[in-house]
Amino acid sequence: MLDWLKKRLGSKHQPVHPPWRAGQYVTYFLEREDGTWTAMAIRLHGQMADGSWALSADFKTPLGECTAWFRSDPRAPLDMPDPTPGRVERIRGASMSGNVDVATLVQRPEMQTSMAMNLLLVRRWDAAKEALGGAAREVRYPCGIDRAYPLVTPIPGAEYQKHHDLNPRVMLTGVACLSIDGGKNPITVTSFGWSDPKGSMPDSFDDFVDFSHPKRVDHEGFSLAYPATWFLRSEETEESGLRTAKHFAQLGGNTCAATLSVTLSHGEDAQVAAERDGIVSRVEALPGSKEGEVRRRMADVPVLSGDAAGFAFDLGGPAIDGFSANGVFRAEAGDRVAHVSLFGCVARANPRRDRALADMRAVFRETVESFQFT
Repeated sequence: MLDWLKKRLGSKHQPVHPPWRAGQYVTYFLEREDGTWTAMAIRLHGQMADGSWALSADFKTPLGECTAWFRSDPRAPLDMPDPTPGRVERIRGASMSGNVDVATLVQRPEMQTSMAMNLLLVRRWDAAKEALGGAAREVRYPCGIDRAYPLVTPIPGAEYQKHHDLNPRVMLTGVACLSIDGGKNPITVTSFGWSDPKGSMPDSFDDFVDFSHPKRVDHEGFSLAYPATWFLRSEETEESGLRTAKHFAQLGGNTCAATLSVTLSHGEDAQVAAERDGIVSRVEALPGSKEGEVRRRMADVPVLSGDAAGFAFDLGGPAIDGFSANGVFRAEAGDRVAHVSLFGCVARANPRRDRALADMRAVFRETVESFQFT
């Protein structure tokens, strides 16, 4: 009878996180005591025909990147792990082969997938729901998180404990930070929100872009420093006789968002020179293409060397403000041209508007200035 009443009346406990819906995302950054690090971004893609949720998690370490897929079944028994992992795809970096020492092995991006499980499993625990009914402690985490509900769990057979700092604002997991023994190797949330192109402007402004922890990443043909939880994905095309690789990342949600794109083209010197001049002309013409919405900015312009060209723009619309930084580069040999472009916007009603724009101006400029051909 008691179990039946619980099912009928539902739990009295506060939900561990906002209800899941397609387009939600959350990012984390892990700093280990030995100086190594891992960046992670979890995304909820939607529900399948059987009602299960499809999630992906991108992982980045100094050794490369990978994408892992997960399936979450709302009907899964509480004594069974959920979500369950699926395929793992290496995106960047050398694949594992031969004998690898333990120190290197633990830094492989494929070895980080358990991090996502450790964060996603907590939401189903009764102990987590009970923790939200207890006393909160003051914290200073990103995304304005100043209160967290501690949950301490022993690890069977180990001499240490897991410390979860819970906050029900955090999308997908409800976990603001996970550490060992209350401070070692913290996995800290750096952004979360809801991104749905078909969605209207939500009443809540809990959409964040992570501007922290810039790391230099070596891609094929170029190197760039940008926030660790940004994941560039590429595709190759053939345009105007040039071999072109386009790299793109989309960040944030419906009230605060950003994009990073890097277009790298190879070809004959004359073709590359013409392409470089064409890109510069198109970027210079932006203010005239949308009069009043795009304004050339003299401050926060990337400072570049040689014949590289840097640009900065303020953007405005009926309900948003934004900023864009661009850099156009030509390789010393004359056979390659690159266009680095960053764009960000934030709802004018967003209470973090001024802070978000300031972060965009600083991080976008520094990202463009960091570009190097390799």
